[in-house]
Amino acid sequence: MVKIDPATVPWKERKMPTTYARSSRWRIFQWMRHPKPDDWREIEMELPGFGPVRVRTAVGQQHALLMEAIQFWAQKVHILPNGVTCVLVDMHDLRMTLAHGSSRSRYGKKGVEQLAEELRQVTVSGIKTTMVDGILDRLVPAEEARVRHPVTGASRPLWRAELTPSWGAWSRADPIPLHYDPRPLAAIRSGIAAAITRHVLTHRDQPAGGWKLDTLILAVGAQPAGWIRQDVRRDKAAMAGAGVLLNGDRVFIPSKQEGVASLPAPVASLPAP
Repeated sequence: MVKIDPATVPWKERKMPTTYARSSRWRIFQWMRHPKPDDWREIEMELPGFGPVRVRTAVGQQHALLMEAIQFWAQKVHILPNGVTCVLVDMHDLRMTLAHGSSRSRYGKKGVEQLAEELRQVTVSGIKTTMVDGILDRLVPAEEARVRHPVTGASRPLWRAELTPSWGAWSRADPIPLHYDPRPLAAIRSGIAAAITRHVLTHRDQPAGGWKLDTLILAVGAQPAGWIRQDVRRDKAAMAGAGVLLNGDRVFIPSKQEGVASLPAPVASLPAP
C-alpha cells in the first residue's frame, strides 16, 4: 500500500480540515510553544449547541501542532453517537510532522504521548449547565487497524485519536475550515511567531499593507516587548516557509489559493507606513 501525502490531495477530498479559524483566534492554545504545567488560563466563549462555556487551558503552540497533525494525516474518521470523533492516524506521521524543520529526524513517541496527555487536561465547562468536557479524550493504539512498516514489513497498529464532542461542535459550526500543511509551521521555533502565523492564516483577507506586528502580538495574547519582537524576527524565514511574510514591522500574506497560503516570488518590499 502506497501512502499518499495529504498535501498532494485536493483539499475538498481530504478526510478533515487541518484546523479551524475559531480555534486559532480563541486562544485555546497559548502563544508560548509549551506553557508551564501550572500556567493555566481561563477563557469564556460560546459553544454551539451547549451555550456559554469556560475553557481552562495550559497548552500551547506545540499542542496546536499535534492537533493539526492528527487532522491533516487522518486516514479514517468516524463520529460516534455520543459525539466523539474517532480519527485513525499513523504515529509515524505525527512524529515526523512534529520534528519537521528541526535537527531530529522524528519526534519521540513518548513526547507525542506527553503532548496528548497535556491536551487531555484541558477542560470545557458549561457556565449555565453542568456540562464538563475537554478537547482530546485519548490518543491510543488501535490494534484492530494495522499497517506494514515500509522498510521492515513488520505489522504495527495505527493510532486512534478521540476528539471530544466539544471540539466536534466547534469544528462543525466553524465557517472557515483551514486546509494548510502543518509541517512548515513545525519549523517555526518560537511560540509567538507560530501563534502569529496561525492567526494570520485564519484570515481570507488582509489590511492594505498588511498587519502591524504589535497588533498581531496583542491579538494572540502577548504584550509587545523588545524580546517578543526579536523572537518573531528570528523566525522570519520559517514564517515565510509557512506562507506569512514579515517585513519590518508589517506582516502579510502575498497570496492565497484554495485556502492554503502560498508564496509568489519575488515579493516587492512594502512601502513605509
